[in-house]
Amino acid sequence: MKERLMKKGVTLFLIAVMVMAGVLVSYPVTSQAAGGTTYNVTLLKGSSTVSLASVNDGASVPQISSLEGTTFQLIVGTKLLSDKKSGASYYEVTLPKKSFKAPTAEFPMIGGGGTAVKSSYLKADGKGKLYVSGGDVDYSVVQGEKKASVKMGDGTADPKGSMLLTMSQVSALSLKGQTKKLADVLQVVNLTTGTCSIIIQGVKGQINGKGLPKDDTTKLIPIPYKGVPVDLDAGTGTLVSTSAAMNGKNKMVNGTVDNATAQCWIMSIKK
Repeated sequence: MKERLMKKGVTLFLIAVMVMAGVLVSYPVTSQAAGGTTYNVTLLKGSSTVSLASVNDGASVPQISSLEGTTFQLIVGTKLLSDKKSGASYYEVTLPKKSFKAPTAEFPMIGGGGTAVKSSYLKADGKGKLYVSGGDVDYSVVQGEKKASVKMGDGTADPKGSMLLTMSQVSALSLKGQTKKLADVLQVVNLTTGTCSIIIQGVKGQINGKGLPKDDTTKLIPIPYKGVPVDLDAGTGTLVSTSAAMNGKNKMVNGTVDNATAQCWIMSIKK
């Protein structure tokens, strides 16, 4: 883990040669401290998105897409920080929006009418925390007609390597063979190495009462729905998320779409 390089007494003025895993390495005094350490991430087989989509308040229909091959960068800060309220220790994490590259997905239009093509991009840089100790990264979401209620944490500290990463993700939809976008769906996504869930409550339409992972019929969502702590030395970690977008205007269906979404990111992490 990153904390191997952040032993007590290490400061920006450290110019000594350090020993890590039996290999002599020189510690960069300024460049790492200024911008953090950059890791290149690729999502592996099994990474996927499952959505429950409801068109014009009709029955919810599952839509699936693979995230295998998605690439992005994670910049992990070099300064170990502390949360004064909880006592948790963590490194700041940034996912630069320009580094995020996801493959397009195709699926039949709900109700017919051709094939939909979905692409994904970030509206802003993702921000998060990689915890050394004391992190509580589990959460649950209750999604209403206009806003969501998010409960963060379950009162129990999660293991070293726990991460919570928040990003504003946009799904752009078009018809296959056309370049004009017919819908942009924005969701605020909290990716976690812990557990998460979502339930749609108090909304009009047949998606009311539905949720993830409880109503997943695709069997693509791992059960239990839980991530795996990040190990930067081993280059491993899994992030999961649940989110929703309600009453999204969609020219493809001449109406609105509600959807609840779950994502699973199985990561290969390399410097």
